Amino acid sequence: MATTSAERYPSEQQADQRWAVRGIGLVALWLAWTVAIAAMLLATALLGTPAGRIVAVVAMLFALAPTWLVIRTTRRRWAVLGGSAVVLLLLGIALGTIGGPSQARVNSVGANVPVATGAQLLATASIENTLCLQECTRVVHLYAVPDTGSAQAEIGTGLLAAGWEARSDGGFCREGFGVAFLDGADPDITDPPAASPGTELLSITTTECGHA
Repeated sequence: MATTSAERYPSEQQADQRWAVRGIGLVALWLAWTVAIAAMLLATALLGTPAGRIVAVVAMLFALAPTWLVIRTTRRRWAVLGGSAVVLLLLGIALGTIGGPSQARVNSVGANVPVATGAQLLATASIENTLCLQECTRVVHLYAVPDTGSAQAEIGTGLLAAGWEARSDGGFCREGFGVAFLDGADPDITDPPAASPGTELLSITTTECGHA
């Protein structure tokens, strides 16, 4: 009497089913762990900071402990543990890179950007996005200046003297923050005032370096 494959290899099928259950369990575990770490970084304002990136990687690797509890009885547990460590490391790196600076930190940096001679602050705008996907948290200062070219040159000189590095696109970076200039009113300024006679509008944006 012929036997089916299911009758010949019941243990193999059961092993496959156990691996499928463990795989689903690991994905659910890592997803919940990632959400919890992201929430912790947001709550402590560490998301997007250099320290936050280190915390994200270390915290994700701590998930190896519950991962071991799931796979410890399997025959290939050491290989799976090694693969899990690589996955968790990559998740930690990704979690650390999506975060941007908090609104308070951006406001603080923006408030210390040098002001050009004769500049008059007309308006400010703040856009908060600490997840920093397509755009990071940013603050825009709109000034009326006698001449935008001279004002940018003067501010740039002050930034270089304060340790900022010039970028090829005309902006500046320091310690992860970026400063960029825009002739005229930035689109984030709602109903920008008109420049008074003899002055021009200059927008200065402060955000994460590379997003300015």
